[in-house]
Amino acid sequence: LRLLHSPHQNVCEQAVWALGNIIGDGPQCRDYVISLGVVKPLLSFISPSIPITFLRNVTWVMVNLCRHKDPPPPMETIQEILPALCVLIHHTDVNILVDTVWALSYLTDAGNEQIQMVIDSGIVPHLVPLLSHQEVKVQTAALRAVGNIVTGTDEQTQVVLNCDAL
Repeated sequence: LRLLHSPHQNVCEQAVWALGNIIGDGPQCRDYVISLGVVKPLLSFISPSIPITFLRNVTWVMVNLCRHKDPPPPMETIQEILPALCVLIHHTDVNILVDTVWALSYLTDAGNEQIQMVIDSGIVPHLVPLLSHQEVKVQTAALRAVGNIVTGTDEQTQVVLNCDAL
Protein backbone atom coordinates (compact mmCIF):
# COMPACT_ATOMS: atom_id res chain seq x y z
CA LEU A 1 0.00 0.00 0.00
CA ARG A 2 2.88 2.36 0.76
CA LEU A 3 4.17 1.80 -2.76
CA LEU A 4 1.12 3.69 -4.08
CA HIS A 5 2.89 6.83 -2.83
CA SER A 6 6.16 6.12 -4.65
CA PRO A 7 7.55 8.99 -6.73
CA HIS A 8 8.10 6.47 -9.53
CA GLN A 9 5.00 5.93 -11.63
CA ASN A 10 6.00 2.42 -12.72
CA VAL A 11 6.23 1.38 -9.05
CA CYS A 12 2.78 2.85 -8.39
CA GLU A 13 1.37 1.02 -11.39
CA GLN A 14 2.81 -2.31 -10.27
CA ALA A 15 1.47 -1.73 -6.75
CA VAL A 16 -2.00 -1.03 -8.19
CA TRP A 17 -1.81 -4.25 -10.20
CA ALA A 18 -0.74 -6.30 -7.17
CA LEU A 19 -3.45 -4.81 -4.96
CA GLY A 20 -6.02 -5.49 -7.68
CA ASN A 21 -5.11 -9.16 -7.61
CA ILE A 22 -5.42 -9.30 -3.83
CA ILE A 23 -8.73 -7.40 -3.84
CA GLY A 24 -10.09 -9.67 -6.56
CA ASP A 25 -9.47 -12.75 -4.44
CA GLY A 26 -12.73 -12.32 -2.53
CA PRO A 27 -14.74 -10.10 -0.22
CA GLN A 28 -12.55 -10.75 2.83
CA CYS A 29 -9.37 -9.71 1.02
CA ARG A 30 -11.22 -6.78 -0.56
CA ASP A 31 -12.52 -5.53 2.76
CA TYR A 32 -9.12 -5.96 4.42
CA VAL A 33 -7.35 -3.91 1.74
CA ILE A 34 -10.15 -1.31 1.94
CA SER A 35 -9.66 -1.13 5.73
CA LEU A 36 -5.99 -0.32 5.12
CA GLY A 37 -7.03 2.76 3.13
CA VAL A 38 -6.58 1.79 -0.52
CA VAL A 39 -9.46 3.75 -2.02
CA LYS A 40 -8.27 7.37 -1.75
CA PRO A 41 -4.75 6.76 -3.08
CA LEU A 42 -6.18 4.59 -5.86
CA LEU A 43 -8.65 7.26 -6.94
CA SER A 44 -5.92 9.91 -6.85
CA PHE A 45 -4.41 8.32 -9.96
CA ILE A 46 -7.46 9.18 -12.06
CA SER A 47 -6.35 12.22 -14.01
CA PRO A 48 -5.94 13.26 -17.65
CA SER A 49 -2.16 12.97 -17.33
CA ILE A 50 -2.11 9.29 -16.35
CA PRO A 51 -0.95 6.91 -19.11
CA ILE A 52 -3.86 4.95 -20.56
CA THR A 53 -2.41 1.58 -19.54
CA PHE A 54 -2.14 2.77 -15.94
CA LEU A 55 -5.71 4.12 -15.98
CA ARG A 56 -6.95 0.79 -17.34
CA ASN A 57 -5.24 -0.87 -14.39
CA VAL A 58 -6.84 1.54 -11.91
CA THR A 59 -10.27 0.97 -13.45
CA TRP A 60 -9.78 -2.80 -13.28
CA VAL A 61 -9.02 -2.51 -9.56
CA MET A 62 -12.19 -0.45 -9.13
CA VAL A 63 -14.16 -3.30 -10.73
CA ASN A 64 -12.60 -5.68 -8.22
CA LEU A 65 -13.56 -3.34 -5.38
CA CYS A 66 -17.19 -3.54 -6.55
CA ARG A 67 -17.27 -7.18 -7.64
CA HIS A 68 -18.38 -9.25 -4.66
CA LYS A 69 -21.86 -8.89 -3.20
CA ASP A 70 -21.76 -11.35 -0.32
CA PRO A 71 -21.17 -9.03 1.42
CA PRO A 72 -21.16 -6.00 -0.87
CA PRO A 73 -18.44 -3.39 -0.47
CA PRO A 74 -18.85 -1.02 2.49
CA MET A 75 -21.24 1.87 1.83
CA GLU A 76 -18.46 4.40 2.44
CA THR A 77 -16.37 2.74 -0.26
CA ILE A 78 -19.25 2.85 -2.74
CA GLN A 79 -19.74 6.55 -1.96
CA GLU A 80 -16.04 7.17 -2.60
CA ILE A 81 -15.96 5.21 -5.86
CA LEU A 82 -19.16 6.47 -7.50
CA PRO A 83 -17.86 9.99 -8.35
CA ALA A 84 -14.88 8.40 -10.12
CA LEU A 85 -17.20 6.09 -12.07
CA CYS A 86 -19.24 9.16 -13.05
CA VAL A 87 -16.08 10.59 -14.61
CA LEU A 88 -14.85 7.37 -16.20
CA ILE A 89 -18.20 6.60 -17.88
CA HIS A 90 -17.35 9.40 -20.32
CA HIS A 91 -13.96 7.94 -21.24
CA THR A 92 -13.32 7.13 -24.89
CA ASP A 93 -11.17 4.06 -24.23
CA VAL A 94 -13.37 0.98 -24.64
CA ASN A 95 -11.51 -1.06 -22.00
CA ILE A 96 -11.94 1.67 -19.39
CA LEU A 97 -15.58 2.12 -20.35
CA VAL A 98 -16.31 -1.62 -20.16
CA ASP A 99 -14.72 -1.90 -16.70
CA THR A 100 -16.54 1.22 -15.50
CA VAL A 101 -19.90 -0.16 -16.57
CA TRP A 102 -19.15 -3.60 -15.10
CA ALA A 103 -18.36 -1.88 -11.79
CA LEU A 104 -21.82 -0.28 -11.96
CA SER A 105 -23.32 -3.64 -12.79
CA TYR A 106 -21.77 -5.22 -9.72
CA LEU A 107 -22.87 -2.36 -7.49
CA THR A 108 -26.46 -2.54 -8.74
CA ASP A 109 -26.55 -6.30 -8.18
CA ALA A 110 -26.26 -5.94 -4.41
CA GLY A 111 -29.75 -4.69 -3.56
CA ASN A 112 -32.02 -1.66 -3.61
CA GLU A 113 -29.85 0.42 -1.29
CA GLN A 114 -26.87 0.14 -3.63
CA ILE A 115 -29.14 0.70 -6.65
CA GLN A 116 -30.31 3.93 -5.03
CA MET A 117 -26.74 5.05 -4.42
CA VAL A 118 -25.98 4.54 -8.11
CA ILE A 119 -29.14 6.44 -9.09
CA ASP A 120 -28.34 9.26 -6.66
CA SER A 121 -24.89 9.64 -8.24
CA GLY A 122 -26.60 10.89 -11.41
CA ILE A 123 -24.94 8.31 -13.63
CA VAL A 124 -28.06 6.56 -14.99
CA PRO A 125 -28.70 9.10 -17.80
CA HIS A 126 -25.15 8.38 -19.00
CA LEU A 127 -25.51 4.62 -18.56
CA VAL A 128 -28.73 4.05 -20.55
CA PRO A 129 -27.35 5.38 -23.88
CA LEU A 130 -24.55 2.81 -23.64
CA LEU A 131 -27.17 0.14 -24.41
CA SER A 132 -26.70 1.18 -28.05
CA HIS A 133 -22.91 1.63 -27.95
CA GLN A 134 -21.06 0.32 -31.00
CA GLU A 135 -19.05 -2.15 -28.90
CA VAL A 136 -20.92 -5.28 -27.83
CA LYS A 137 -18.79 -5.52 -24.66
CA VAL A 138 -20.08 -2.12 -23.57
CA GLN A 139 -23.67 -3.02 -24.49
CA THR A 140 -23.46 -6.24 -22.49
CA ALA A 141 -22.20 -4.53 -19.35
CA ALA A 142 -24.75 -1.71 -19.74
CA LEU A 143 -27.58 -4.20 -20.20
CA ARG A 144 -26.57 -6.00 -17.04
CA ALA A 145 -26.37 -2.75 -15.04
CA VAL A 146 -29.66 -1.39 -16.37
CA GLY A 147 -31.26 -4.81 -15.87
CA ASN A 148 -30.14 -4.78 -12.25
CA ILE A 149 -31.56 -1.30 -11.68
CA VAL A 150 -35.00 -2.29 -12.99
CA THR A 151 -35.12 -5.16 -10.49
CA GLY A 152 -35.32 -2.49 -7.79
CA THR A 153 -38.34 -0.55 -6.65
CA ASP A 154 -40.93 0.89 -9.02
CA GLU A 155 -39.36 4.31 -8.49
CA GLN A 156 -35.92 2.98 -9.38
CA THR A 157 -37.30 1.35 -12.52
CA GLN A 158 -38.95 4.65 -13.44
CA VAL A 159 -35.57 6.40 -13.38
CA VAL A 160 -34.41 4.08 -16.18
CA LEU A 161 -37.64 4.59 -18.12
CA ASN A 162 -37.26 8.37 -17.77
CA CYS A 163 -33.93 8.02 -19.59
CA ASP A 164 -35.71 6.63 -22.68
CA ALA A 165 -34.48 3.09 -22.11
CA LEU A 166 -37.36 1.74 -24.17
